[in-house]
Amino acid sequence: MHVRRTLRSKIATVVGVLALTAAVLTATPAAHADAGAPVELPRLVAADPVNHAAMLQAEVGYWNLARIAKYGLNSDGADAFPPPGGWDDLSRPWTGQGKISRTTGKLLMVYRNSFDGALVPSACSANVITSANRSTIVTAGHCFKVTANLRAGLGDDVITNAVFIPAFNGANVPRFTGTDESNAPMPGNDVAPYGVWGVTRAWITPTWDADSTFRSGGDVAMATVERPGDPTPIQQITGGQNIAFGVAANPLSLHQFGYPTDNTRNWYWTRNSDGTTSADFGVAPSLRRGFDGRSLMYARGTTIDDSTINLAHDMASAMSPGSSGGPWLMNFDPATGTGTQIAVTSRFTNATGSSPWWEAAWAIVHGGTPNWAYGPYLMSNGFGDLTQAMYNTVRNTTP
Repeated sequence: MHVRRTLRSKIATVVGVLALTAAVLTATPAAHADAGAPVELPRLVAADPVNHAAMLQAEVGYWNLARIAKYGLNSDGADAFPPPGGWDDLSRPWTGQGKISRTTGKLLMVYRNSFDGALVPSACSANVITSANRSTIVTAGHCFKVTANLRAGLGDDVITNAVFIPAFNGANVPRFTGTDESNAPMPGNDVAPYGVWGVTRAWITPTWDADSTFRSGGDVAMATVERPGDPTPIQQITGGQNIAFGVAANPLSLHQFGYPTDNTRNWYWTRNSDGTTSADFGVAPSLRRGFDGRSLMYARGTTIDDSTINLAHDMASAMSPGSSGGPWLMNFDPATGTGTQIAVTSRFTNATGSSPWWEAAWAIVHGGTPNWAYGPYLMSNGFGDLTQAMYNTVRNTTP
């Protein structure tokens, strides 16, 4: 129901959607709050000096090359491929340099489900932003927590482990083909040129914490990161992108960045997990493409309004799951790789911005085609008062 890359079973999702639809028909959407204190999730790394270093090292040490390959790349085993006419503004590899090539990275997470205790690995994207502590990244709220009301009582998914790899380069990550995830080398400078950073603390908006159904418009999260054995803050190494709040006007000319990974929910893929193909949605063969999660990709275009929440910017984009939480920047300069981040990738929508998830749930229940699940547009959750309140808290904290 979102665009993180997740391994949760399709059966559980369908069951949740069926039950959720009934709840939606009787529930009143949560009101959009103009302000409110951010919610800090349970610390991922202990604050006390004795345990802090060991826990941080263990968190980062979990993500060896085997686990990166298994949970951070696509699951179909295929290499990325462009449309027949070549990459276009709907998605293309970022081949430039500049600050964006350092500040954007792959976010790898492990969730624990509160219902059955299951561990759910997943992948998103994130970006380093300027802050007083020089240690802050921003991503989507659903990359850190998904509450049970999105899956009708199947339990909350909350991160217990997360790492950020700025400038991730998966070209040399071998495919995982074994059964033992634990016995593999750690990524080197070719994969993580600026290191692997552990997420020490994480925050989400109060609306997302209460109701992660995309109705509230609070799908934003921030975190502090730290690198084992090195007190140098990440912003000092990668730089940081400027951030702005309250940019509501559309149309805007924006650039979207991230690591699209999953092709089973990719509007422009040739086949989908539910048996449909791109042709079923009227996608011309000349636009079909595939992703593998190895390279930083971007899309650019002009935005339209979204009909469901304030401060949303919808844009035609082929970026697929795995790009969740990636930055949307205005006034982006390709020569320097700098811009001002005003939003993060949140979910799919249709070409008019009027296809909210609960309409898709209704379509599934009644045998229709849930067009929201593939696109062809993506919605970015813009930064409003709730995000600014979060930023004001996080930017001054100690990782």
